[in-house]
Amino acid sequence: MINTTVYVDALDANLNELYQEGIEKWPEEYSKVFNVETSDKYSEKDSYISGLSSMPEKPEGVAATYDTPVAGISKTYVNKTYALGYEITEEAIEDNLRTSETFSKLPQALIKSAMETVETTDFNHFNNGFATAGFDGKVLFATDHPMLDGSTQSNRPTTHADLSVTSLTAGLTAMEKFTDDRGLKWPCKPSMLLVPVDLWNVAEEIIGSGYKPYSANNEINAINTAKDLQYFVSHYLTDTDAWFVLAEKDKHFLKHFWRVKLGALRRGSNFDTTNLKHLARMRFSSGWSHWLGTYGTAGA
Repeated sequence: MINTTVYVDALDANLNELYQEGIEKWPEEYSKVFNVETSDKYSEKDSYISGLSSMPEKPEGVAATYDTPVAGISKTYVNKTYALGYEITEEAIEDNLRTSETFSKLPQALIKSAMETVETTDFNHFNNGFATAGFDGKVLFATDHPMLDGSTQSNRPTTHADLSVTSLTAGLTAMEKFTDDRGLKWPCKPSMLLVPVDLWNVAEEIIGSGYKPYSANNEINAINTAKDLQYFVSHYLTDTDAWFVLAEKDKHFLKHFWRVKLGALRRGSNFDTTNLKHLARMRFSSGWSHWLGTYGTAGA
């Protein structure tokens, strides 16, 4: 509760300026990475079935082969509710001679709190991508994702590797070798290198240079010249040497569902205490429905 004790400095008429921390925020990041969709119910369910196998040769006079798609595992997104508010005593409002400079900033602080929650929740799927199992019983970045045809596939190096020309080249190559659940090629074009703030300079040197970085041999940088790859820095990735590669949005299955976006601030008062209350509320869910289209490593 915000009372005259909490805001003793703000109540000082001689105070020249009150600095309230935490109003500025980084530009929105989650929507640059996740496929953002709208939900109109309690939960959303993604189900998938495999395609068909490759077409076999049909000898003359022999019956054609008939195939049946295989049902996959479903992923359910449950829209959770998030809410936060604050309460101000009537005395604090009465005695605050600089109300417009103090209390008027609190709604902005609620907005920042909400968006920080969205960003942290979404990017935790990467932060926990080597520890928390998903729909197929495997972590997001694993060496043995089970496929519906009985095989397994990997979307991380066998041995974790720091970001370098060599490791990124291996990752890009691995992604373009992905196959679907019936063993057919999955047309997956690497589009985004996702890095924490600790690796922005390495990402720039690897992708932005026309010549191969860290080499004096005057070789062209094949990643720069042959791949339409951009890097994106997230301030919500917690592992300082982990890095990830994503396909174009229509080729990966990282999703964010908005059930109720952050709306107008709710305002009310308590008749008995005469305190003023403000509340912000939102509902959303996020996660991944399949690992295809992603590649990652926790770094060496």
